[in-house]
Amino acid sequence: MTIRSAWHQPTGQTREDTRLAVSLGMASTGPLTTLAGCVHGGLQLTGSAAVSMQARLSPGRVWVAGTSAAAQGSYPVTVDADTLLTFRDGHATLPRVDALVVRVHDPDYDGTGTPASVLELIPGEPAAAPVPPGVPKNAELLYHVRVPAGASAATGITWAQAVTDRRRYTAALGGIIPAGGGPGAATSGYHVGQYRDANGRLERWDGSRWAKYVPDAYLLLSGDRGYTKKEEPEYEELLRDETPDGAGRCSAPFVGPPSGYVHISVGALVIVEHAFGGYVSCVVRQGSTVVSAASADRAAVFSGVAGRASVYTNFALKVTPGAEYVATAAYASGRLNSQVDFDNRFVRVDPVV
Repeated sequence: MTIRSAWHQPTGQTREDTRLAVSLGMASTGPLTTLAGCVHGGLQLTGSAAVSMQARLSPGRVWVAGTSAAAQGSYPVTVDADTLLTFRDGHATLPRVDALVVRVHDPDYDGTGTPASVLELIPGEPAAAPVPPGVPKNAELLYHVRVPAGASAATGITWAQAVTDRRRYTAALGGIIPAGGGPGAATSGYHVGQYRDANGRLERWDGSRWAKYVPDAYLLLSGDRGYTKKEEPEYEELLRDETPDGAGRCSAPFVGPPSGYVHISVGALVIVEHAFGGYVSCVVRQGSTVVSAASADRAAVFSGVAGRASVYTNFALKVTPGAEYVATAAYASGRLNSQVDFDNRFVRVDPVV
């Protein structure tokens, strides 16, 4: 069929039509394919007893890609209750690696008699250095389990050491994919602009590699010159000049990043006519509340001689993720009523990732 639609024609909608339509809302890997994987948080495999060949799989949901045909679509599968899985006894002298998969049987593609979704344990070949078995068509790998030589109901499997999590995860179209251990989960992206969560760091696929996503910095630069005669520790945010309105505030609004920390930088060209110098610091407010006041401890200072110099300082500040703030440059003189001029002022806020 050249063009398909679902819930449109009065009759004739196929199961393929429905699967392709449902998959429109999922993260894609190609024109007709979606990113298979689990819904985060489910399908946990744990040993049911200290000595046993049984493990327990918790409830969860998984999106199984149809891989027998290009337009097969994908199958949403739900495990709605705890499920006990029994592994075969181990080889007498050699270990092996088994694979646990969710598999879809569809007579339209695989010739089976009855449609079914199953949890399937695929035993690997015993060997001195065993390798996992291949994943069949229309199946999603969940775990690899190493079965030691001689394992049985009497000796069991040490589950904490035997299980390797191979779940990968999927999300709705445009969603951020959690990192997972499945095939392809940590290798390459599927389209430019795809995002993933890699151990708590956001990364973006640029077409050739995963690059750490760094939020934009907030910068306010002012070329207006003005002066203050306030003496440190008093600071003035609105500089004065020869006009009634003054030289204006230098303020940068920002939002607290997920890390809870920002890096704030302030600087200016300082012009003084005495050796007491001038200070440029920063006031940070959340609404009308000052969360970080201007001070000499967080100020760029020019002092000791008369003249001019460009000065700069920076400091880290703990903030609330998602909260809105404003960072404003503030100025002071080293001596009361002694004029200090400031020019080329700036405030920059860099989110810490």
